[in-house]
Amino acid sequence: MIKILIGAILGGILLFLFLYFGGPGYLESFGKKAEETGKNLKKYEQTTKDTAKKVEEKYEGLKKRLEKKSE
Repeated sequence: MIKILIGAILGGILLFLFLYFGGPGYLESFGKKAEETGKNLKKYEQTTKDTAKKVEEKYEGLKKRLEKKSE
């Protein structure tokens, strides 16, 4: 019971200090940076998918040519 009470008091103090020293501003700037990073990752994802599709098409073409030669 004492540990729970100490934890609640400590949590309240840490929350107060976080708010007092400008924690919401840090979270806001972190959120903006995370959003920018997400947009950049979407670009990389699309590029990777396009490249994979091109490789798959080349592989299929090569596979067909090899099958024709083996006949």
